Amino acid sequence: MNLNRRLFLATVLSGFVQMSFKKGRKLCFSTLGCPDWSWEEILTNAEKYAYKGIEIRGLGSEIDILKSPVFSKAMLKESKRRAEDSGVEIVNLNPSSNLHQTEVSKRQANMDELKRYVDLAVELNSPYVRVFPDKFAFKNDKQKSLSLISEGLQEANEYANGSGVKVLLDCHGDLVWSEDIKQVMNEQPAGSSGIIWDYFNMHYLTEESASKMTKS
Repeated sequence: MNLNRRLFLATVLSGFVQMSFKKGRKLCFSTLGCPDWSWEEILTNAEKYAYKGIEIRGLGSEIDILKSPVFSKAMLKESKRRAEDSGVEIVNLNPSSNLHQTEVSKRQANMDELKRYVDLAVELNSPYVRVFPDKFAFKNDKQKSLSLISEGLQEANEYANGSGVKVLLDCHGDLVWSEDIKQVMNEQPAGSSGIIWDYFNMHYLTEESASKMTKS
């Protein structure tokens, strides 16, 4: 059977939803899937359809929520209160920050953005912030590329240390092979960060089995 992404998601999500309800797990959704909804609509629909958490990846037409009035200093307290009143947890903030940049100014801009998201996560009591490893910057030197990603993640982890926020590395772009991910994560202080494990995104490119990925 030809397993495309839509069929995969429909099959997996169907089983996951059933399993989640049986085990009492909480369902969450990403704002990436509802770009036309306002903050009020997101929270209202989360309540309506019994979702208990949201991952914020943009709001409306603005993918960078640091630029959104909803999370400005003037509105932040009210936006947070509205989420709390809805019983909806903000489980993750998703910036576009990546760790593969080699140019000093671009790399610094990405790290600065990520740090501002960590600060916002603290304000919103959100436990996680996602970061992209993304590309292998040195095409003929994978180890140097992995070291660059690892160093960036270490800097992010150091900044988040003690804040109550954990940085999650998204298995994305060139960093999808289990051994490469393992190397980067093993270079981090124990318990300092985690990964967002997208099996389809990884398997589609690597064809590694789920059992191999989990063992790694």
